[in-house]
Amino acid sequence: MNPMWRVGLAALVWLAGCGGKSEEADPALTQLQQVASQLQQQLQEQPGSPLIHFQLGQLYERHGLADSAAASYRRAIALEEAFPEAHFNLAAVYYTQGRTLEAVSAYQQALRFRPDYALAHNNLGFIHKKAGDLDQAEAAYLQAIRSDSSFYEGYNNLGQLYKQRSQLELALPLFRKSIALKPGFPEAYLNLAKACQALKQAAEEERTLNAYLAQFGQEAQYSSYARDRLRDLAGAR
Repeated sequence: MNPMWRVGLAALVWLAGCGGKSEEADPALTQLQQVASQLQQQLQEQPGSPLIHFQLGQLYERHGLADSAAASYRRAIALEEAFPEAHFNLAAVYYTQGRTLEAVSAYQQALRFRPDYALAHNNLGFIHKKAGDLDQAEAAYLQAIRSDSSFYEGYNNLGQLYKQRSQLELALPLFRKSIALKPGFPEAYLNLAKACQALKQAAEEERTLNAYLAQFGQEAQYSSYARDRLRDLAGAR
């Protein structure tokens, strides 16, 4: 038996049996045990199924078993190399483990098999930006929104990059686009309002802050900031 398979099966058996008698008091745990038991049975019947190994990786990942999740995703990829979702999930696990170069490589493999994978482009952009490579980050974010014109987070992220570069005139339309695509995305309102403040565009800043309060209410995360800025704007008139 392959050692990777043996470790994965041991972890799955543990998941299927975890919790003991407490399952009656915890519906989430009951559901976890049911899923784990189903996967355990399916793996015994179809040990060469890349999809089952992928689903097993997802289960491990949801419950914090990063090493087992990575092993399952690698097993799925070994069985079917052209499996972009498995490469993507493996990259995400690697990144949480601090294995940044391996994460980049895994995202690139996801894009090799699915060039229009907007989330993979976006996550590469995030990694490049965090590393200080803004040119690479810009290229990745641009490719993300080219791949999916409705990807509201990509517009916001690209706007944030331009804001970091002090290219606020380029950032404004991206924040507006993000809000238009996803009115329930609070960060885009905050980013647009702050960009307007920096550019001394008080009328749009006021409209944006009022729109935020109308959308999210008086007790939302940025509501206190919005009220304070609206008072400042009113006092400056």
